[in-house]
Amino acid sequence: MNIKSLLLGSAAALVAVSGAQAADAIVAAEPEPMEYVRVCDAFGTGYFYIPGTETCLKIGGYVRVQLDARSDLDGTPADESGYRTNTRGKLTVQAKSDTEFGALSSVINMEANTNGGSQDFVLKDTFISLGGLQVGYFFNYFDTGLPGETVLTDNANADTLNNSIRYTYDGGAFSVYGQVDFFESQDGWKDNRVLTRDAAGNPTSRAGADEIGINGVITGKFGGVAIDFFAGYDFDAEEAAFASTLSAELGAGKLGVFAAYATGLNRYYQAAEWTIGAEYAFAVNDKFKITPGAQYWDNVDFENGDFTGGDAWRAGVTLDYAITTNLTTKATVNYNDYDGDDQWDGFLRLQRSF
Repeated sequence: MNIKSLLLGSAAALVAVSGAQAADAIVAAEPEPMEYVRVCDAFGTGYFYIPGTETCLKIGGYVRVQLDARSDLDGTPADESGYRTNTRGKLTVQAKSDTEFGALSSVINMEANTNGGSQDFVLKDTFISLGGLQVGYFFNYFDTGLPGETVLTDNANADTLNNSIRYTYDGGAFSVYGQVDFFESQDGWKDNRVLTRDAAGNPTSRAGADEIGINGVITGKFGGVAIDFFAGYDFDAEEAAFASTLSAELGAGKLGVFAAYATGLNRYYQAAEWTIGAEYAFAVNDKFKITPGAQYWDNVDFENGDFTGGDAWRAGVTLDYAITTNLTTKATVNYNDYDGDDQWDGFLRLQRSF
């Protein structure tokens, strides 16, 4: 056998072996097609489609670090002065989709707070809405507020969160809503229902029956001016509250005015029989804003649900500065006079939103 014959034979054998191995080769499976997250711009920025659905999701919130401080309140025996540090994390999840009845939305707001040595985790406004109908747990009118930190529009000593049903008609420049609120009687344990008992049969918790309140707001917008009128009635207290907020673009800033009146202590307003306050948010530039403000309350003392006298006033200034995109700082200092007794308070805040 010569060299040429040996080479040809070896090549033929190699081809045969290679063919046999090729027949037995393992073929990798084709990868499953990947479904990328799609941007949903039907409901504004920040939404994306949940993969495999037509529901749009948005996740947001903020982290806030704050230092609060205040002086002694004259006329009180307890030491009211001092400072407190606190940190808050808030997470908001919104889901929206189009239906034959309008936009279907759900919102979940969760907050975790640290105040000194204590911590809490709470559920804030959480609700379902379809078209103009909204049902769930959400804030009422008195939690809307003004941009500054001096004029207080909130309902002092009362919770502005309720289980509620609201219907809103939005006509653009004109809107109106009506709302029914359900809340526990301020009399406490009104029907004395026992929820749980200990081993000896003694009640360990009770619950009062839900009471009802109704309220409504009419809002009008005319160019750079917006004004609203609120009216609410608490069937448990058998008292009513009325309020109005005006905001107007004025020069380089915005003027805000708030006024409220209560016929007596009620779920909607109980800080005073009546109050009026004003602020002016002046934009120094696109990053820095100064907001001075002042407010007066009349008939701040009460007994057995009725206002009995006393007055209070408050004046101060709030500074807002945008450090960079989604990172802001806010500082405020205010002087308070409670029927002749005075106190200073304020805070410094750093907040990162997303």
